[in-house]
Amino acid sequence: MKNRLQYTLKQLLFHQLIEFFPYYIGAFICLYATHWIQSHLPFLAKELADIVETGVDKIDTWKFFALAIGIIIFRTSSRLLFFYPARVLQKDLRVELLEKLEGATPLRYRKHSDGQLFQILQMDMEQLRALIGFALLQVGNIIVALIVLIPKMVAFNPQMINTLVPMVISFIIFTIIVSRNKNMFKKGQDQQGEVQNVIIETYAGKKTIKNYHSEEDFITWFKNFSWRELTTFYKAGIGVGISIPLLPLGIGLSLIYGGHIVYQQDLGASSLIVFSGFIFLFLEPIMFLSWIGVVFARSYGSWERLKGLVHDLAEETFEEKLYLEKNPIHSKKEDEVLRLNIQFWEDQIDLHFPKNDWSVLVGKTGHGKTYILTQIADILKLQKRDISYVSQDPYLYNDTVENNIFLGQEITEERRDQAFALLKLFGLDYLAGSKEALLQMQVGEKGKRLSGGQAKRLAIVRSLMADVDIYIWDDPFSSVDLILEKQIISELRNWAPLVDKTVILSSHRLSTVRASDYCFYLEKNEGIKEEGIIQDLLQPEKETYEYFKQQMV
Repeated sequence: MKNRLQYTLKQLLFHQLIEFFPYYIGAFICLYATHWIQSHLPFLAKELADIVETGVDKIDTWKFFALAIGIIIFRTSSRLLFFYPARVLQKDLRVELLEKLEGATPLRYRKHSDGQLFQILQMDMEQLRALIGFALLQVGNIIVALIVLIPKMVAFNPQMINTLVPMVISFIIFTIIVSRNKNMFKKGQDQQGEVQNVIIETYAGKKTIKNYHSEEDFITWFKNFSWRELTTFYKAGIGVGISIPLLPLGIGLSLIYGGHIVYQQDLGASSLIVFSGFIFLFLEPIMFLSWIGVVFARSYGSWERLKGLVHDLAEETFEEKLYLEKNPIHSKKEDEVLRLNIQFWEDQIDLHFPKNDWSVLVGKTGHGKTYILTQIADILKLQKRDISYVSQDPYLYNDTVENNIFLGQEITEERRDQAFALLKLFGLDYLAGSKEALLQMQVGEKGKRLSGGQAKRLAIVRSLMADVDIYIWDDPFSSVDLILEKQIISELRNWAPLVDKTVILSSHRLSTVRASDYCFYLEKNEGIKEEGIIQDLLQPEKETYEYFKQQMV
């Protein structure tokens, strides 16, 4: 795939023109045909005015109808030929950025909030599409208009070309003023992303509008932040607001100047109609072209934000360098034990996970088990290992159960049967009356049609169907009762696709620990208090035994 995200904005525009050259040639031909047809309208209008003056009863209007049809066809075609490449570019940029996001560890984009990522993937991409589609169209529009209309004006009356000077001057001043606001536009887009992030986090966390509105302190803060965002956008728009009147002023001065020439040379009212027609034909490209300054300013801000994210995704973080320094990449075939050096609070600890076994991390709540699992996932991803990680709060897409399980993988009937068997094992089959109904069931936005426990179990099914070498699960069975947990683990321990795989999980349950092979007992200030095979650590003289003593009772 082409690496468009490494280009500068100018390079992006150049490569876009080269890649879709036939489309743009076709578009320019359609624009030329449009303006060539339109250039006849002022003369036809003059002819019509002369005919009316002579008092003719019957006027042949077929020419006007034919010209109207031609304008509609070529004008519409020119826009389609410009807009389609812009849509393709928008799609390609999004796919490239998503691939970079997926290939990078979360450490690299942690300073970009959900709202900022949404702003870049949605709003900034839309802004770039507007630049490629709308702005390039209007640049072509004005170029072709000048090529077609100026010779016609000169042929009609050479002095009329001077009447365009006020329009051109007003456009230049407008463009200069607007271009100075590009940094302010970027700042406004940054603040808009933060406001979006606040909304996303609040509604996702509170779940209900009632709770959202009951937090008065938050509402006050949100108002203040929104006001700062609106103020920034207002400041960015001041230059545009002040300079916009320059455009109709320039057009008005051009009309007055042309009227003066018609009067001085005694060309007659019909000549004024011709001149006014030319001004009208220049009006559309000039008015739209004036907004190109706004589009370029905003697109510049969008591209800078996008490039900032791309830079962060390509830049190796301090933590990644430390992880790889402490955990150099080894050949998978040589590893009978998965050896990792992990930061645990203020210290570094060594964790050795037996290959093809179930290893469990235990310890008191808040002592760092989740952080360790996150580090393990980051390190193994940097080592290009084949892993699947399920957090305590996994994400589900607003799609069917089946699509949430396979996530773009090839779906065969055999794999569907396998997925359904796992759904039954995890007690999710009661959600629908049949296999087909269950797999096609919509889970809702972020899985809101499922309970937290159901969503977690669905995520584990998704993990199992990924068929990877190493599974990392954060407290996977906390949402099921002991009887169902026993059934699940018993089946999974004998499930053929999982027999030769390594499973690393955390748990607070003795039942989960007993079903595992190896255990690490962790404590915040001491690191690894004990480690070993389960049968040894559950002997009365062991500290792990003391930790679980109450559960044994």
